[in-house]
Amino acid sequence: MRGVVFSYISVLAFFFTLFIVPTSHAQQAKEKEDLRGKEIASRFAKKMAALHSFRTTLGLEVKFQQMKNPKVYTATLEARGRQYYFSGMGLDVYSDGKSRWQHAVAAKELTITAVDTTSASPLENPLRIFSTYQDNFKITFQGERTEGGKTFYDLSFYPHDINQPYSQIHLSIYKQTLTPAKLSYFGRDGSRFVVDFKKFEPNAKVRSSFSLDPSTLKGVQVTDLRE
Repeated sequence: MRGVVFSYISVLAFFFTLFIVPTSHAQQAKEKEDLRGKEIASRFAKKMAALHSFRTTLGLEVKFQQMKNPKVYTATLEARGRQYYFSGMGLDVYSDGKSRWQHAVAAKELTITAVDTTSASPLENPLRIFSTYQDNFKITFQGERTEGGKTFYDLSFYPHDINQPYSQIHLSIYKQTLTPAKLSYFGRDGSRFVVDFKKFEPNAKVRSSFSLDPSTLKGVQVTDLRE
């Protein structure tokens, strides 16, 4: 568990469209749908890239294949550029964009690793999906829905690289503000991670430093895996 930092599609509607509507029209509709998904993703990515910083309160649902029921957590995340601080699931994680300090509080263990800036996995680089979606994913627009008086866009991201550890990612975005509402990650190993952005504060005042000095932690075993 310590290694984890980080709308349903109507199947019947899909088959009805596929078999009742002429193939050429169905293909044209699909292309328009995908173009809309790309357009919404582009607007969302530009909105996120323009933020100086953000702070968010998260609801996390984590389920591995061997687990009968998912585990639920509350966490916080604040970020500025490639730097972020995550607190939740018994972990405090600091990243300055080059190194990552993962502090397992109860176990009194600190693991330091180099950040893999080339990884597209949200578990390795949780913010990268916001900037690399065009190169790494096929995007499908799943529709627009209204719940609790708020309207959402639902998008699905499918990695072009089948060797990625995940098979799909679903993203719900608030239509009015173009800020994230929910992110669902489905691993090829049967794992599932659902991130609910309960409170999102754009351009929030965040910490000045996203690194961690191990000497400030007393009685903690430090493992530095950086080369």
